Amino acid sequence: MLLKANLHLHTREDKIEGFAIQYSIYEAIDRAAAYGFSVLALTGHQKCLFREEYGVYAANRKIKLIPGVELFLRSGWRRNDVLVLNCQPDIEKIKNLPDLRAYKNEHPEIFVIAPHPFYGLFSSLGGHNLQANLDIFDAIEHSWYYSAWFNPNRPASTAARAAGKPLIATSDSHTLRFLNDDYITIDAASWDCPDLFAALRANRFSLSTREKNGFELLWLARHEWALIKGYVRQTAARWPNFFQHE
Repeated sequence: MLLKANLHLHTREDKIEGFAIQYSIYEAIDRAAAYGFSVLALTGHQKCLFREEYGVYAANRKIKLIPGVELFLRSGWRRNDVLVLNCQPDIEKIKNLPDLRAYKNEHPEIFVIAPHPFYGLFSSLGGHNLQANLDIFDAIEHSWYYSAWFNPNRPASTAARAAGKPLIATSDSHTLRFLNDDYITIDAASWDCPDLFAALRANRFSLSTREKNGFELLWLARHEWALIKGYVRQTAARWPNFFQHE
């Protein structure tokens, strides 16, 4: 069966960036159903947000909702973002790549993706960390954020081919406007996670993606500015006297 899938999704319920996201998990599921998606992975930042009621809501709309998380793992001063699918809340205890390697050895049911690995110093693995830890990763992400003149997906594609890893397009959704632009269609026996992951590892999927224009790329700057303002408001709320003048 052919299953349209987005394996990197953020929503308003996110504990870190939710204040800058305009839609709930229910709204995301409804939009995905309208676009004909069959599989979504809910990948909250640092928190496994999956709830049974979310899964039931999705299933009632013929969508398989996979529990997931986007971890911020540390390697010295660098933050290494990593997607883990089909996980339990205890994944939140993982703080670095060696810990994740040990966890995966104990939990072979999970699927680990290297998201946007060549997109900068502060939230990407980079070439060195990716190559040094290829054994941890089942796949490499093809990011939605690229254009004809700016495309860090090129080294990601090269790394995936060299390592024999699948290159998976996602929308890394922080807005629903790009949800139907970047995704994969999986040829799997069923939408159960073992069948989905077996199909991905065997490269039984097609990749759909669209390069963005300059105005669309500017959306990220708007999102980052919303994050900065939100963090300032949170800081002011925690320390109300900090910003007061004598």
